[in-house]
Amino acid sequence: MIFFESTIFWRKKVGVTKPKSAKTFGKKEFAYFLFLIIMCLSFIIWYGFGISTQRLEDTTVTMDLYEERLKMNLESTLTDSHLVERERNKLLMAIEERIVAFLYQIPDFSYIGSLETYLKYRPQLLEQFPSAVPLEKGNYSVTSNYGIRVHPISDKEKKHYGIDLATARGKYVYSAASGTILNILFSKKGYGTHIIIKHRFGFETLYGHLNKVLVRKGQTVKQHEMIGAVGRTGSSTGYHLHYEILKNGNKIDPILSFNLKKNIYSHLIKSNTIKDGVE
Repeated sequence: MIFFESTIFWRKKVGVTKPKSAKTFGKKEFAYFLFLIIMCLSFIIWYGFGISTQRLEDTTVTMDLYEERLKMNLESTLTDSHLVERERNKLLMAIEERIVAFLYQIPDFSYIGSLETYLKYRPQLLEQFPSAVPLEKGNYSVTSNYGIRVHPISDKEKKHYGIDLATARGKYVYSAASGTILNILFSKKGYGTHIIIKHRFGFETLYGHLNKVLVRKGQTVKQHEMIGAVGRTGSSTGYHLHYEILKNGNKIDPILSFNLKKNIYSHLIKSNTIKDGVE
């Protein structure tokens, strides 16, 4: 007792009081805390999106400038061919330093125009992202494009996230670019038997309604490598290939990718023919 009384006495002397109990976290405090979290997240999302968009716009302007300078270099009338070639090599090196980041950033194929001249010097890059039709030339017809359409089975308006390429049963399907088989799925509905391939720069391709699969999950494939055969599995009214392209997780219109490689290589073949014909 003496000990406790003396303790109380000295507490009063030095002004020490008992600690107050912690304030409870009520509904108002929780609501305020939740509001702050939502505001912070909104700021981060919108600010981050704005920065990303601005960065893409700045990079696109830079790539467009390099494209113009490359064109000017090709059309140069300077007699010093060595000087022109050195300048061209510098431009190509400058683009190569930025090319990977740019290709990861772009949301769709509408930005590829900035690289057209560059790709004429580095056509091998076209093998690493979708740049070709996944069927043999002249062996198909486009029966349904990307976008809103009346679904052939439900008869209702619905967005079509790919392109339908009608062809005969069993026609071989080829990888639109080099990559890795991400998944092989079998379903009685939707895409039916389909293959998903992961490529560089955030690209993926999907090949649906297949009759046969000629690859395995995890397998590495090259561009134009045979991966399956056309069928009508899943929700399908006829034999065709449903082809999709995803860029950074978003489904985009594949149509601009169809002639990318063809146009570049046609130009190269034409250029070489002209050079070969010069005496």
